[in-house]
Amino acid sequence: MGISHQTAPIAIRERLAFAAERLPDALQSLAAVPSVEGCAILSTCNRTELYLSGSQTTMREAADWLHQWHGLGIGQYQEHLYQLEGSASLFHLIKVVSGADSMIIGEPQVAGQVKQSWQQANDASTLDTRLDRMFQHAFAGAKRVRSETGIGRDPVTLPFAALRLARQIFGPLEGRSALLVGAGEMIEDCATHFNDSGMGQLTIVNRSIERARALAERFSAASHGLDALPSLLPQHDLLIACTASPEAVVTRDMLDRAIGERRHRPLFALDLAVPRNIAPDSSDLDDLFLYTIDDLHEIIEKNQQRRQDALRHAMDLIDSEVIAFERWLHLHESSTTLKQLRRQAQGERDRLLDEARAQIAAGQNPEDVLQRFGHRLVNRLLHGPSIRLRQAAEQADKDLLAAARFFFEDDPA
Repeated sequence: MGISHQTAPIAIRERLAFAAERLPDALQSLAAVPSVEGCAILSTCNRTELYLSGSQTTMREAADWLHQWHGLGIGQYQEHLYQLEGSASLFHLIKVVSGADSMIIGEPQVAGQVKQSWQQANDASTLDTRLDRMFQHAFAGAKRVRSETGIGRDPVTLPFAALRLARQIFGPLEGRSALLVGAGEMIEDCATHFNDSGMGQLTIVNRSIERARALAERFSAASHGLDALPSLLPQHDLLIACTASPEAVVTRDMLDRAIGERRHRPLFALDLAVPRNIAPDSSDLDDLFLYTIDDLHEIIEKNQQRRQDALRHAMDLIDSEVIAFERWLHLHESSTTLKQLRRQAQGERDRLLDEARAQIAAGQNPEDVLQRFGHRLVNRLLHGPSIRLRQAAEQADKDLLAAARFFFEDDPA
């Protein structure tokens, strides 16, 4: 069950996003929902998804839990949620991991994000055998998709799109300065693209000054803590923010004062975070060009036409991977049934053996004891199947009777 850039705008997605530090608690809470036997949570800037395993329907309970966890009214965003069951879940997961379901087709970052979600669920012990195997199968399937198709070639990433948009606004970037808020993978990629473009000056700001300094050293950039934001904003032409903060770190007042100090020279601001890091009510300020990741969609679309053929090939590969997983799942379920039958048979055997040993120890004839043991063991093992076969015969259940003959006769023909 999930919500993504395909079903909801950022204003709704950010209401259902999970803060990284609360994910362990969220996993334990979701695992406690009735009928949930295994679970994992994926929360990125483009999607929030719950992966669930259970023998009973869990969708309604999971949707209610999702709303309650975020302090929302039950069903408030139900119309934006999508639900997939069975093999469709694996098909979707392979698409996600391979980048085939991303806003930017083939983008590589989401694979690492899904692996991190799987690892977090594994650390929290909320994965059952089926769900764990599904993730493992998805990773292998996505690797095959990326290696056998052109879906990941000439990657068009969010940082690349940000660079393209900055050039549309400013033209050549030589002599321009960029202020990057955050120190994660997205900001690192942005720093790489802008540094390679000939950007005049890069400044990296982060809550952890140590992380900001470590990243800045790679690009000969300046580094500061978040408290320096208000004074740094007027000095830069571009602002890019992507942190894990659940609330805005760049406020409208900061931007208003910065534009005033810049004497209304344009300021380009790009918010790549979910929830948003730049106050949305800043968008009406004069001389501020504020964009979110949703606004990059048009730029991204123009650079993805070459991947459509690769995407069609990827869908065929994913179909074959789903069929392989379904085969494993059927074997797993049958193995579970066989294990249960074996445990029951061994339990009956051990109980009757204990009784037989006691009777022999009490002086009864061993031959008579063995005869009774064999007779009682056969009756115990066939008691349940015999009752069900009689019921099937009374109800004229020909399919069940045919299945019984197939499984229990020496010659299935």
